[in-house]
Amino acid sequence: MWNLYKWKLKDVILASIISVLFAFICFATVHSVSFVVAPLVMPFGFGDIAIEFVFGIFFMSATLAAYVIQKPGVAVIVGTMTGVVQVLMGSAFAATLLPSAFFQGLGVEAVFFATRYKKFNLPVMLLAAVGPTITSFVLAWYRGLWMDLDFGFVATRFVIRLCSALLFSGIITKLLADRLAKVGVLKSYPLGTKYSQDIDDES
Repeated sequence: MWNLYKWKLKDVILASIISVLFAFICFATVHSVSFVVAPLVMPFGFGDIAIEFVFGIFFMSATLAAYVIQKPGVAVIVGTMTGVVQVLMGSAFAATLLPSAFFQGLGVEAVFFATRYKKFNLPVMLLAAVGPTITSFVLAWYRGLWMDLDFGFVATRFVIRLCSALLFSGIITKLLADRLAKVGVLKSYPLGTKYSQDIDDES
């Protein structure tokens, strides 16, 4: 079971910042794609799957927080809180947002739990992007009654969502966090400590 007493004030602060920041990013992304981009590409047959190309952005808060803070419970808590903030912002998708945010965070958490929170390399980050892809897709499958749709269409959605997750939540998230760690912004967190030790070893 997660021991939240191991969280320090700095962990709570960073988790809150990431949750709020990505709530704004996700809010802007989902509304702009759903109400602007999707209608524009609808005549070309991409309206229903337009959101899939950027779906990986919705997992970024959970993967980023877990990668930087490296403590149990971070991914699912930050992922859920990102959804909570969006609901408070008046999201048009508030009715389904909280379960989605929770299961996305849970998908990320499950991967780091499997490593006992000891591995945070690129392969694990990519798997952490795969986790929420699967949990979010299963949830959408039943909630959207996708089992009645053509298998090829559903499979295409999954592949696009997976590629988006690998790019945004896996690769870009890791590159972003590593860059911040290298310049010393995250020096009080496990990821930043790792880079500080590497620099000391080289000097």
